[in-house]
Amino acid sequence: MDEKRINLKTIQKAFGVSDKTVRNWIDAGMPCEKTSKGYYFVLSACIQWREVYLQNMKKGSDEFEKAKTEREIWRAKTAKLNYEKMSGLLVYAADVKNTAFETARLLRDQLLNIPARVSPILAAERDTKKVNEILTHEIRQCLETIAGDLIEEGKSQCQN
Repeated sequence: MDEKRINLKTIQKAFGVSDKTVRNWIDAGMPCEKTSKGYYFVLSACIQWREVYLQNMKKGSDEFEKAKTEREIWRAKTAKLNYEKMSGLLVYAADVKNTAFETARLLRDQLLNIPARVSPILAAERDTKKVNEILTHEIRQCLETIAGDLIEEGKSQCQN
């Protein structure tokens, strides 16, 4: 998957560090692309690089430095999660479950309403082909209504 490139200011915010710190990391080998407009980064590549960088720092450090390194690794992972959440790549599992439950409930209700709507029509109909067409139309209409609702809900979620 091609990830979005972010600029120096955004990488600073993602890691919660200063411009000087990021420039020191660039000097230490942080993956980036230098253009005429400045540096550009891929956040996941930078986080992976930083984890390896911090792990290497941790190997030869005393206990305080190890604890500090662990904290920095945690901050890097948290920064990645926050960035992915803000960019819409992550959602809460409870929200997904609730939406799936509501969708299933709406579909069930719509399908259970079909007999009440079409039974008088079907009772008067003798042609099996026509009965099939009526039922197919009603079921398709229910499914299209649910699909349309999901599409609209998805659009509104993307705008939020």
